[in-house]
Amino acid sequence: MAEELLRSIKELSKERGISPDIFYSAIEEALLTVADKYFDYETDVHVEIDKDKGSIKVYCNKLVVKDVEDPTSEISWKDALKYDSKAREGEEIKIFLPGETLGRVAAQAAKQIIMQKVMKAEQQKIYSKYLPLTGTLLSGEVGRIEKNNVIVNLDVGEAIIPPKELSPKDVFYRGDIVRFYIKRVFPEGKGPLILGSRYMNDFVVELIKMEVPEVAEGIVKIYSVSREPGFKTKVAVYSVDKAVDPVGAIVGMNGNRVLSITKELRGERIDVIAYSDSPERFIASALTPAEIVKVTIVDLAQTKAEATVTDKTLSAAIGKRGINIKLASKLTKWNIQLTNRMDKRSESTQKKL
Repeated sequence: MAEELLRSIKELSKERGISPDIFYSAIEEALLTVADKYFDYETDVHVEIDKDKGSIKVYCNKLVVKDVEDPTSEISWKDALKYDSKAREGEEIKIFLPGETLGRVAAQAAKQIIMQKVMKAEQQKIYSKYLPLTGTLLSGEVGRIEKNNVIVNLDVGEAIIPPKELSPKDVFYRGDIVRFYIKRVFPEGKGPLILGSRYMNDFVVELIKMEVPEVAEGIVKIYSVSREPGFKTKVAVYSVDKAVDPVGAIVGMNGNRVLSITKELRGERIDVIAYSDSPERFIASALTPAEIVKVTIVDLAQTKAEATVTDKTLSAAIGKRGINIKLASKLTKWNIQLTNRMDKRSESTQKKL
């Protein structure tokens, strides 16, 4: 039984990529627990695991005496003969846990404590591998869908993308390859330990870094991002090198870079805007694709501004369901109020964003 168990440990440790010591520790823990019940309470119990010979021994040492005063360390000569026919007073003998009990306990350990140790070791392995990757992108194959949660198979472990971390346009099926942002890594838990997101602004930021070398290298900086997942994203950028056009770097030749990002976002539109220290210029750019006549700072302390647009682009400035003006306000961190050229109030944001 012991030889078979130890052989299984070697195979299992190799398969799971976990040190065999984890398994040996689990067996020892299980055997000590049962040995405490078999031997006298507080008896000093020893466990010997010979990994080469494939043997396990559990025993306690007791001194053979005429009159027993301490049963945890002493045994009478008459009782000692049951374990060792050559026992003599004044000598120490070993009392072994019976083979039948040993085999049963070893089997129980293999099913319970060992698997608990394995699970904990695997969770620690996942945690150590992916914690340093928090805040970056990861890809994996969709293994299954559980209650609308997308479970992604990784090289080690699994990731979960809950419905609230998906864009409205995200639809995945088993076998699909999905890219996501590592939002958090848990040290332990019943399910997947990696929480992924495709909803966060940071997901778009990391996609840009991956697609645009100038951003990854720090030549082009992302000032801010505002997003309505599944509909539109606005990204404000600037360059630390005057020779590099920040907007052009993001868009790419023939728009190939931004199109690649849009494809990953399932068709979500991306407006790339040049950041400016001038609030008026920045606000005007943020309201693209609307044609801006002028921008007036209404209240600097309260960051309120008024943008006048042409009549024909008023609807574009507002955007479908008010998304464009909302995202522009978030991007610039200004409360933007729109008026048309005839100075008729048409749309405004109601709170500071």
